[in-house]
Amino acid sequence: MKGEIVHYEIPARNAAKLSKFYATVFGWKFKDSGMSSMKYWLINMSASRPKGFLSSGGMYKKERSERPVNYIGTSNIDATIKKFVKAGGRITQPKVQIPGMGWSAKGVDPEGNDVGIFQATMRAPPRRKG
Repeated sequence: MKGEIVHYEIPARNAAKLSKFYATVFGWKFKDSGMSSMKYWLINMSASRPKGFLSSGGMYKKERSERPVNYIGTSNIDATIKKFVKAGGRITQPKVQIPGMGWSAKGVDPEGNDVGIFQATMRAPPRRKG
């Protein structure tokens, strides 16, 4: 998982309409996450992925001019944040805990692209064969 895109987020002005678009075009499935702090829908891009929280991404209500964010996995978020800043990136959202899932932070790369960093605290179950 280290160095791979492990999650993405899509901000949406109208999540119901946008989720219908992605479901129609790409066959994605959406599920309310049940988070009490914000309205957030989990996105499952593939029927072959295990059920449960292990989603490909998420969608949330757009509050301002937000853009999609790819989250890159790491085994040590603190060390990765230090490398990110030292290499010329800027952290825009400090490390926060995602209860039961892991830790995340957001930043921008030297070109101004949004980048998420994610360290999982739970292990994914093995993928089903077939």
